[in-house]
Amino acid sequence: MRRVAVRIGFVRTGTSNGNERKGNEEVIDYELHKDGIAHIIWNNPDGPVNVKTPAAIDAFARTVDRALNDDAVQGVFIRSAKRDYVAGGDLMALYAIQTPEEAEAMVAPVGACLRAIERSSKPFVAVITGSALGGGLEVALACHRRVASDDARVQLGCPEVNLGLIPGAGGTQRLPRLIGIAPATKMLLEGKPIGVQEALGCGLVDEIVPADQALDAARRWVLDHPSAQQAWDREGFQYPGFQPHSAEGQAFFAKAFAERQRKSPPEDVAPHAVLEVLREGLAVDIDAGLAIEARRFGTVAISPSAKNRIRTQFIATGAVRKAGQSGVGLATFTPTRIGVVGAGTMGGGIALVCARSGIKTVLIDRSDEEVRKGLDRIAKTLDAAVARQLMGRDQRDEAISRIEVTKDFGRLEGCQAVVEAVAEIAEVKSEVFRKIFDAAGPDVLVASNTSTLSITKMAETVEAPGNFIGLHFFAPVDRMALVEVVMGSQTSAESLARSKSLLRLLGKTPVVVNDGPGFYTSRVVAAYSREALQMLGEGISPELIDKAAAMAGFPIGPLAMGDLTSYDLLKDILTSLAKAGRGTAAQSQPALDVIDSLLRAGRVGRKGAGGVYSYGPTGKTVWDELPSVFPPQQQQPDASVVIERLLNMQSIETTHVVAEGIASDPLALDLGAVLGWSYPAFRGGVLAHIDQVGLRQFVKRSDEMATEFGPRYVVPALLREMAASGASFHASH
Repeated sequence: MRRVAVRIGFVRTGTSNGNERKGNEEVIDYELHKDGIAHIIWNNPDGPVNVKTPAAIDAFARTVDRALNDDAVQGVFIRSAKRDYVAGGDLMALYAIQTPEEAEAMVAPVGACLRAIERSSKPFVAVITGSALGGGLEVALACHRRVASDDARVQLGCPEVNLGLIPGAGGTQRLPRLIGIAPATKMLLEGKPIGVQEALGCGLVDEIVPADQALDAARRWVLDHPSAQQAWDREGFQYPGFQPHSAEGQAFFAKAFAERQRKSPPEDVAPHAVLEVLREGLAVDIDAGLAIEARRFGTVAISPSAKNRIRTQFIATGAVRKAGQSGVGLATFTPTRIGVVGAGTMGGGIALVCARSGIKTVLIDRSDEEVRKGLDRIAKTLDAAVARQLMGRDQRDEAISRIEVTKDFGRLEGCQAVVEAVAEIAEVKSEVFRKIFDAAGPDVLVASNTSTLSITKMAETVEAPGNFIGLHFFAPVDRMALVEVVMGSQTSAESLARSKSLLRLLGKTPVVVNDGPGFYTSRVVAAYSREALQMLGEGISPELIDKAAAMAGFPIGPLAMGDLTSYDLLKDILTSLAKAGRGTAAQSQPALDVIDSLLRAGRVGRKGAGGVYSYGPTGKTVWDELPSVFPPQQQQPDASVVIERLLNMQSIETTHVVAEGIASDPLALDLGAVLGWSYPAFRGGVLAHIDQVGLRQFVKRSDEMATEFGPRYVVPALLREMAASGASFHASH
């Protein structure tokens, strides 16, 4: 079993020549200008991002103290020398902690520093010329004014909940006191950033100006306001909007708690903790509220959901991206012209991300009408991004201008890479590959976007099999980060390296697997679907099955997902995997029998008359004839039994993937589950689930389930060996 080792390093901080330094490098720059304004400038020498490590926090606190105690300082700017403002805390150090007290100790110094800033009568201004997220926004919130540059790329937000955390340096207390309880709660629970225009509208920033005028704007305000005080430190402070003790406030929190209990399982600790801290902390003064937040931060930080999210969404993402930056040919492969064959939803999405990344893109389909439709879909997607302030109008127009649409394969000449995204028919793809190599030459990198067909077998039909690889993108391509990179038996190391380089340019996260039926993602999703269908055939209520999936944290139930996929297509996928007979697919017949029963009844899914569910003007309801096709059990199982079956089946199938050598990196596999089919991030992934149950207990329980539900629950020998040796897939810290 290959492991990804993570090294946690700490740095020493010293002082020299007016700057706070890390080793011999500056962490915080300090400048005192003739106008009496001190500039505290975050400037991490070790990377492009300012991270609030313990050493950086110590340096920042001492620099703030220096400004506060210097009579020559009339005001202070807090700004960044980097592209972005200040990032969050040191997640690697946070992942290592084991007790709430350790977590509280991590945030105590910065919390005290920020409180000293806002209680000082000297005006502090956050000069925000790059994104301020998490701990960076908390620094800005403590300042008396926030001036931001008028740039669509600048984002402000509180993403802590997405990492299983809550703010620990005042975010839950200052944000609602600044912009109001309702909008702050939305930002804190959703974890989504907002642009500067929206931030100005809600009062999160006080002024937006062109980036080159930000310092002048901040200077004017400081000189006009020689003394400053936070609104919440004034007598008689009132929250914007409703007050926490009011009838409206009480109703708001009652509704928010009910909605959160419906949306988030209790194991996903952070969202529930956010609401608790808001309700309790906003009912008292700011200092008491900050103390409540700090204590709750400590308990949330050591929760399994926080550890799982940090490992999968931060550590694993970093490890996978780092792996994508190494390999033969990476330094020399920077494609300037790319072809995409197939202008449908997937092909158009791939063309969009290529063009958006600055690459000239040739989009090909069979007819002028098809390519026109493809370009129209691309334009519509980009227009939506402009509307959401994710890009500017000029950027949208530039991206469109990079796309050439045609039905002429000859236009692929000069392309360094071509991605195929046509129908999942081997003969059709084979003809497309021949035309690609004829037009672009034998040295071109050719990738198939297939989700089911064998890369090794398709490579047998191409001119240069070493240059052929699978790049399985996920829909919608412009928003889904994952790409499953599939190595055929003849795929060269250089082609893998070139593919990683291309995906890095596109901002995608590659998970590399070897060829095999269903690869990794399609194979495990199929196991999930099969188990749900088999339970339906056993007479378990479809509402219970899909409700259990929601209770487990999935955004959509497996039967509702089956209706969306359509059962004729799902039958083809499951039949193909059943023929290969690997892993749990060897016991596919019960699920296939269920699909056949649905198809015989004309229930193909949402694209037809409906499937397990009917869809009418009043919404989704169970098909009224379903009980006659699948007689329900008189005694339905508890939801916990259904949850266990759905979760364990995905994990068991993944262990077969590992045992067969399809993939071996637990971090990458868990990341692929979260990014690929929205496996609940707070659970950490399919292999993290086994770790959390405990390998010995998981094997024992699987044997019991095999006796009760069938031999598909028998785990591979690899897992038994790991359990016997006391191994795990991931380190706990």
